[in-house]
Amino acid sequence: MKTFRFPAHLVLQLLQHGSATHLSSPLYTPDATLVPPDIDAVPEPGNAGAAFAFPHETLVLYAPTAPHVNIGVKERWRVGSWKEGHITVDYAADGHARREWLPVREPHLSTLIRQSCADLDRAGYTPDEDGRYTWVPGQAPTRWRKPDGMRIGLSRLAAVVTHVRPVRLSALTELDALNAGMNNVSEHWLREHFLSYVLERDRAQLENATSEAPTIIPPNAPTPLERLHAELRRRYQLTPHQDAWIWATDVQRLDQTPLEIRRQEVAQQDSATQ
Repeated sequence: MKTFRFPAHLVLQLLQHGSATHLSSPLYTPDATLVPPDIDAVPEPGNAGAAFAFPHETLVLYAPTAPHVNIGVKERWRVGSWKEGHITVDYAADGHARREWLPVREPHLSTLIRQSCADLDRAGYTPDEDGRYTWVPGQAPTRWRKPDGMRIGLSRLAAVVTHVRPVRLSALTELDALNAGMNNVSEHWLREHFLSYVLERDRAQLENATSEAPTIIPPNAPTPLERLHAELRRRYQLTPHQDAWIWATDVQRLDQTPLEIRRQEVAQQDSATQ
């Protein structure tokens, strides 16, 4: 199963609305230059790729995935607890503490436990006489881990790709931005991408709160599309007015987890070979 890394705001979009749009890194030519945005993209059969017609050649680039393909979502996570052969997982996007015991193979399991014990020691936790630690479920003082480190069996979200399309950065719309979760960004995200706005907003709120007659009008918040442009340009080091081609992948959430889907696929393969 293919996997996609989702930031917290995109995870929330998928959880709350059942669908989301994942936007890829810019498209590059074989000589590591951006595909010129003034060249049109012609979809390949099956919408699995796009052809870009240069003066003396045609460049065909293929999307990260194709319609009707199931994907697993990787997100920020931490070890919630553990026992022999299993762990539970906490998810950062919405603070969900998943209490299901999920199997983890060695030596990865031992690595997770060793690192988590070190996290507990640093947080001032001490084990009991049996070597066990105790904490409130969902409040594990263990390290938050990047989506890259999430094995597919620990993922809670699976989705099916409904549409893949090449799109210019300049052609993205407010609807694209909403589907990309830009209404769900955190305060930390805003400070990283729009610090001047946050400082001006906080100053206005403070002065109005301490004034008998509030007179300062807070600044307008960045629109979802402005946020999306800021995120993509910061992440991929694009200049403020630089355009680029990217892949937009629309997905619909599935009811099953990636592990459940994988087990079904294995069972179907086994029955087909019998």
